[in-house]
Amino acid sequence: MTPVSPPRGTQMPHVSVGLPVFNGENFIRDAIASVLAQTFTSFELVIQDNASTDRTPEICAEFAARDPRVRYFRNPSNLGLAPNYNLAFQNSRGRYFKWLAHDDYLEPGYLAATVRALDERPDAVMCNTLVRYIRGDRSTIGYYNSGLAHADVASPAARFAAMVLPSHSCVDFFGLLRREAMEDSLLHGSYHSADRAFLAQMALRGRLIQLPQPLSVMREHGDRYTRRKGTPAEILSWHDASLRSHIALPTWKLYADYLAMVHMERLSIAARMRCYGVLAEWWARNWNAARAVVDLVAIVMPGAQQLAWRVKTRLFGAAPGHFL
Repeated sequence: MTPVSPPRGTQMPHVSVGLPVFNGENFIRDAIASVLAQTFTSFELVIQDNASTDRTPEICAEFAARDPRVRYFRNPSNLGLAPNYNLAFQNSRGRYFKWLAHDDYLEPGYLAATVRALDERPDAVMCNTLVRYIRGDRSTIGYYNSGLAHADVASPAARFAAMVLPSHSCVDFFGLLRREAMEDSLLHGSYHSADRAFLAQMALRGRLIQLPQPLSVMREHGDRYTRRKGTPAEILSWHDASLRSHIALPTWKLYADYLAMVHMERLSIAARMRCYGVLAEWWARNWNAARAVVDLVAIVMPGAQQLAWRVKTRLFGAAPGHFL
């Protein structure tokens, strides 16, 4: 599916918000309405529908008919999460871009604040805010600081370490990004934790800004895609429908992407060596070595990953940014 050119005489939007969705009739109205209510108005909303079978198409068409800034695309079949996310970017046109999940929403000042930050900081490639977590009824659960501010430093290796070594929920994948930084990037890879690889790559390309206001709102519920559980094969095919028969080794794939980006990105020799040192340390952090072993065990015992997750959560509690 190729991007649609704007009508002649139409000014290109400053910002593109990509909203990938599959069967999102439960919350998508909130997400769309929150974008249309932004105080910063030079934007387009690109809705990428992954062949929904509920009322999502009707809801999206209703908004698109009312506001020309809403551009609705529908895939003929479900491609999986990752290709759908990437199509939302490919069909966009703005100087800045952000993804928005269908079950989340933005406070009215989100785009104004993050656009201003990136306009004022040419050395930065991404900006996000603190996150407010809510329940299905919009009541507040709590606030989450991802630690993104640790990646707002001059050293590429220090930024890389800030994204790779600490345990954090990858909420900043939904930050506002410079389009030029996203071009030729990994975008959303077709495996669990691919958002970590994308954030690490952005950190190698520039500073990451964190604003102290909680202008991004994420909704916790049992069907949220980040809480999805299943066998490795089921999770892999959910991420990318073309990989149904492939073996899932997400930890190994993540590490391979880390190695490849450190090798390929434009870095000084000293910075590259420091990044390789970060990756050597990575094995001793956050159960990564154990995760890699579980990946291998799961080839013959598909339930191994779920069992390991339950044991870890029971013994050590939920990871940062996880409220369920």
